[in-house]
Amino acid sequence: MIKTILLCIDGSKYSETATHTAIWLAKTLKVQLHVLSVADSRMLEGPWLADLSGLTGVQPFQAFVPQMREIYEKKARSVVEIAAALARKEDVSCETEVRQGILVDEILDAERNAELVVMGQRGEGFEATGEWLGSNVERVVRKSIKPCLVTPSEFRPIKGILAAYDGSEHANHALYIGTELAKALKSKLAILAVESSTNEEEKSWALKEGVEIASKQGVNALPMALHGSPEEKILEVAAAQHYDLIVMGAYGHTRLRELVLGSVTSHVIRKSSVAVLLAR
Repeated sequence: MIKTILLCIDGSKYSETATHTAIWLAKTLKVQLHVLSVADSRMLEGPWLADLSGLTGVQPFQAFVPQMREIYEKKARSVVEIAAALARKEDVSCETEVRQGILVDEILDAERNAELVVMGQRGEGFEATGEWLGSNVERVVRKSIKPCLVTPSEFRPIKGILAAYDGSEHANHALYIGTELAKALKSKLAILAVESSTNEEEKSWALKEGVEIASKQGVNALPMALHGSPEEKILEVAAAQHYDLIVMGAYGHTRLRELVLGSVTSHVIRKSSVAVLLAR
């Protein structure tokens, strides 16, 4: 049961989508919204600032750091105030918070008082450098104990949910969340089982189990079974059949491969053009 949504924003384009998604969910589900922006202390510890201190001398650098910290904090406060104003327009109960510290650590601490974390797929650095916020998103997802909703560049109301299911414990948890959302949002739900090997028996078993879980939760889910690369098929089905949300476990059966080589989860949250909800 979701009672509070934690929205994590940094002022980027992707944060705008995260904000609209979180507000829409909070309004539809009639729950509390908590907006967080972190003035990341690592921005004051980068190599360019170290070089600057060497060029300008220690004293000017020490005076410069508090000014930069104040600028970052003011920006973070402005970001959360804008989000709060949008929430108030939609009659959504909203609290705001600005923190200073390491971004991932602060999010993981703040999530203790929420049941769902919402973040943009990429951050403000992407517009300037092309780099992913995904590195931070993936760090949060790997360490978080709460469901994480990662939003793309454009907002879409959730009318259709695609649950990727492989029978793992994480997939079970994700599917339960998917069925609860489907009921609360009055959305259609499809369950997709993808087998990369030729083991049709395992694919059929996973799909049958997933459909039974949804049925016990009072949801009639559309079953789909495919053969191929799970990460590719998940994205293909979501795009071709116009699903607005992908629900999946943060880890699957091959957790060692995910930790070392990059996972289905990582691929989907990086490449998806629709929101992705990850559970563990």
